[in-house]
Amino acid sequence: MTKVCILDDEVLICETLSKYLNELGYEVPAYALFYDEALKMIKDEKPDIMLLDVNIGGKQSGIDVAKYIRTHHNIPLIFISSYSDRATLQEAALVKPNGYLVKPFNKNDLFAAIEIALSNFSENKVNENKELDFNEIKLLTDALFVKEGFAYKKIFFKEIIFIKSEGVYLEIYTKEKKFLVRESLKNITEILPKNTFYQTHRSYIVNLNAITLIEKEYLQIGTVNVPISRSNQNDFFNRLNLLQ
Repeated sequence: MTKVCILDDEVLICETLSKYLNELGYEVPAYALFYDEALKMIKDEKPDIMLLDVNIGGKQSGIDVAKYIRTHHNIPLIFISSYSDRATLQEAALVKPNGYLVKPFNKNDLFAAIEIALSNFSENKVNENKELDFNEIKLLTDALFVKEGFAYKKIFFKEIIFIKSEGVYLEIYTKEKKFLVRESLKNITEILPKNTFYQTHRSYIVNLNAITLIEKEYLQIGTVNVPISRSNQNDFFNRLNLLQ
């Protein structure tokens, strides 16, 4: 579950935002009213994304907190503010926020801003990583690492039976457990070994060794039916050892 922390010097706004976020399916472990509280909250809670009011009580502003985040943490941030004048926007733009919401806004506005910020942030991280020689790095391992709490669990490719796309998330299924990660099917396809995994549908990748039954328009992995799109049928069947 995506963890969202809030900085705003009005308790009512923090409580309202927390309510909205919980209803949208996010986790809100804490909120802060001032600069020092915000820094401690970020250190203790390690949020996936921050919502920050630009103007808060005290000598230091939400922009100062954003500068701290940019220096010490690699997470997306969204400014929330009653001010949309040129001077405020220009100052906020210096820390390159991943979104900017002008009060008042509704729950749908909040959801859209968060999901777009998280998606763009993830894409930027992928693009930055492509500057490295990832082809060589991938050859050194037969597994991927999935975040669980504050740690990363190693999952061997051979343990994955299929992967399903659900919006901006992926459900990675092994025989024992399902893992939920924020990633695109396209990006994970580049990681998985091509001789073992195949994308049968726009929302599914399967481990060919895990298939137990095949029909014309779907296959089975255990008791789960996985669709095969018409455009992929011929290529998919050519990949298999089919005996008449």
